[in-house]
Amino acid sequence: RTQMAGKTSGTVMLEFVLAFPLILTLMLACMQFAHIWMAKQVVHYAAFTAARATLVCEKGEYQKAAQQASEQICAWIAEGTTGGDADKRIPGWGEIPGSGGVARKTKARVEDVGRWNVKVTVEHDFGLIFPIIGPMIGWLVNPWESGNEWTEQRADETGNVGGADLIRQAHIRFKEVVVLPKPYVTLPSMG
Repeated sequence: RTQMAGKTSGTVMLEFVLAFPLILTLMLACMQFAHIWMAKQVVHYAAFTAARATLVCEKGEYQKAAQQASEQICAWIAEGTTGGDADKRIPGWGEIPGSGGVARKTKARVEDVGRWNVKVTVEHDFGLIFPIIGPMIGWLVNPWESGNEWTEQRADETGNVGGADLIRQAHIRFKEVVVLPKPYVTLPSMG
């Protein structure tokens, strides 16, 4: 009887060693996909707020208003502090920790669609922060676009792709488009 117990004493440890990496990967995947879904909703809301911001501006201020509004919303999901960038400061909230790269990772583009509509496109490079599964998803999204799936897809001002982040991680790009009608007319000047 004691011989039999000695032969099976390592089976539980072997089962744990074989099953734990798979279970850990599945748990991290669930968390990362929930994070991705939440970030996609935030980027869509950033496009909506950028379009709303342009509605109350003169035509010459559209681009600046849209960029500022989209950065303020995307600052909450922008992970990637850079060496020289200060964290984004939101009026009434203060600084958002880790949002230093939001200006580099968020781009807003405004287009007029007819006389009564405004169209805003917001692109945001979202960092996949979870270990193991983040690089796997980054590779699966489009590994051959730039030949370097571990970094952001867009080059910064110096031409360096993703090297500005202090902690390098895989990124995916969200692109959201919102078209809003102008419910009123703003006059370019008084009188």
